[in-house]
Amino acid sequence: MYSLLPPSCPFPPLGPLFSRPPSVFPHPRNRSRGVDLIRVSYIPDSRSDIREAVLDLRGRVGPSGFVFTSGGIGPTHDDVTYEAVAEAMGVSLQLHEPTVERMRVSYSARGLELNDARLRMATLPTPSEVLFTQGLWVPLVNLRGVYVLPGIPRLFQAMIAAHQERFTGVAFQSAALYTRLGESDLAQALTAVAAKHPHVAIGSYPHTAADTDAAPYKVKLAFTSRDGEALAAAVADVRSSMGDIFIAPPP
Repeated sequence: MYSLLPPSCPFPPLGPLFSRPPSVFPHPRNRSRGVDLIRVSYIPDSRSDIREAVLDLRGRVGPSGFVFTSGGIGPTHDDVTYEAVAEAMGVSLQLHEPTVERMRVSYSARGLELNDARLRMATLPTPSEVLFTQGLWVPLVNLRGVYVLPGIPRLFQAMIAAHQERFTGVAFQSAALYTRLGESDLAQALTAVAAKHPHVAIGSYPHTAADTDAAPYKVKLAFTSRDGEALAAAVADVRSSMGDIFIAPPP
């Protein structure tokens, strides 16, 4: 599962939850769309574990954040995500006729019938918002900010892309400073600046070269915020508190 912060937060959440992790991590378009991925949880095929994870992540992201589940919505006994999400949100499961009709068209084109196992994939948490993606019969179920998606990466990615306008917030702005000093030389002043600027994320990233003395810099300081003025103030504060230690960005 993923969990994402709401657009109103300084660092908004985009939240997914995996009941079964896809073979390729289907990272949503998050920071470029103004949302911040705050947690990924890998959950076994257990209704109680999925239910608890959904409730935990919803609590973390709040009513305007998003939680995504991936996997566990197929026709077999171990596909229990719909049941678990319904339990977590206090709703029932019902056969969703528009999904059944889309399934019927898809399976008929392949000469297949709708048996009970396949109809299980159209038995959805109700009431919920059910969205469809062009070219796919698989529904995207939204239950008060919990979005239930398939575990197949190409389907997950296609469905997120088709409905990406839903998953937006205030865009992030960023800045960076570079220095040839080490992190230990910066830590005390950087801690003080970070405490003064709670709406700016300040990260310290040492160069990974084996010989840092030969690298173009030793440490990169990265600043991220939705508030441009707060971002500029934090960068200025770092410069003034640390003195003339910064160098031009590497090419």
